[in-house]
Amino acid sequence: MTDFRAHLERLDAADDLVEIARPTHWADTAAAVGAEATDANGPAVLLTDTGGAARCVSGALAGPDRLSVRSREPWSRIGSALGLGYDADYLTVLDALVAARGGDEDPNTAELAASETETDLRSLGIPAIGDTDVPVVTLGLAAVPAVQDGEATDVDAVRWLPVRGSVHGSDGLRLSVPAGALESTEEGSPLSLVLGAPPAALIGATMGWVGESHIAAPPRVAASLGTVPVAPTPAGAVPADSEIVVEAVVTGEARQPAGPRSPWEDAVATATINARVSRVSTRTDPVIPFSPTGAPMSDGRSLLSIIESARLYGRVNNYWGVTPVEWLAVPAEAGLGVCLVASDILYAGFEWQLANTLFSFSRLFDKVVVLDTETLPMDLGRAFDDIWVKAHPANDWEFSDPEAPPASATHYRQDGSTGSNVYVDAAWDPRWDEEYIAPRVTFETTYPAALRESVRTNWKSLGFDHGPEYEPERGNERRGMDAGSGDDA
Repeated sequence: MTDFRAHLERLDAADDLVEIARPTHWADTAAAVGAEATDANGPAVLLTDTGGAARCVSGALAGPDRLSVRSREPWSRIGSALGLGYDADYLTVLDALVAARGGDEDPNTAELAASETETDLRSLGIPAIGDTDVPVVTLGLAAVPAVQDGEATDVDAVRWLPVRGSVHGSDGLRLSVPAGALESTEEGSPLSLVLGAPPAALIGATMGWVGESHIAAPPRVAASLGTVPVAPTPAGAVPADSEIVVEAVVTGEARQPAGPRSPWEDAVATATINARVSRVSTRTDPVIPFSPTGAPMSDGRSLLSIIESARLYGRVNNYWGVTPVEWLAVPAEAGLGVCLVASDILYAGFEWQLANTLFSFSRLFDKVVVLDTETLPMDLGRAFDDIWVKAHPANDWEFSDPEAPPASATHYRQDGSTGSNVYVDAAWDPRWDEEYIAPRVTFETTYPAALRESVRTNWKSLGFDHGPEYEPERGNERRGMDAGSGDDA
């Protein structure tokens, strides 16, 4: 099973989920607790007493930052959510998302697991986010008809899309959705809002709208990522194992929903609609995942980081008919405003061509850092070290003409004015002879044998799992990853 509850069970088994039974009210406490846990690089937090009918969980798709050496990776929870394993390496997660874009799988049909009926949407206890006491949907999935009069169970007759929204009154919804989703949606059209969808469905829906490249229907993409059966609703097929399914009718355009914008809204043009709720179906003791939007490593930002990284990784490695890129990341730690790419430099000037290609493919960032392939994935300390060690400010920092549109994920130049993009060539120049390239300093080559043995002994006596003698797994070593990164610091 790949539903959200199974994902929480895997996090619990990995000792990466903590349950809080003390009252944490949805209106003024739940989001603050979730943000604090995220800021402290803590485990996912399950809140069982929020003053509503549902339990709430924060951090289920988030991750720790890579500013210190840790035993958990930023992508661990997403890898677990996709059934790839909690210890899946970075490229395994990227490769799975790239492969799923074709959507070769046809979802099975099943009964809707949400069988109980609630009369008041506000009574669920959806957490308020930001400076408001209004319930805010942060990790929602919406279904709208892709064609009029389509079959409710036909996955090609429904559009899945990421959604941010707020609840007004007992049955009012104000939703922000990708603008392209509303081409065949008019006032009176059915709409289904899903909370607690299987993670593969939420990821597939977001992948379908981020970026300009086309993918298969999100239900098929989700089925390629995991077992995601679908069930019929008036708006079309939705994930059958969802925690909460809200049936509604579109009532026209709306103002922006309450609460801060979700990260995915920076990657796609959006539109807003009003909807009126007609029915709310829940599973027994439902669970609502939410993202403490604004926290540096929140679920929404971590999710978009992986999705955009996988999209760009797949595109540039097929752009020239070769695969020079070892890995690529748009790290959440940098606010999605910078792209790190570790690549072979095929010829002099290739790094400039690679950077400009990435700028043309994404609207999120205005900085690209080109790294050598030996740099470890998401090792921000090593990446920034390479900038100072390998990149000369006069020769290897290149600024474009000040005519580039503003990056959407940055917190500056938000007035729409143009500016410059910058790329940093932090890779060794391919024209240099080997004798001019500084050798990589390692534990084995830097210290005498007696000192190395003393360090190993002390490391073990302190109770650390992996010391300097630890040998990384061959699969991770091949991909440029060090599996022995040590314990949480």
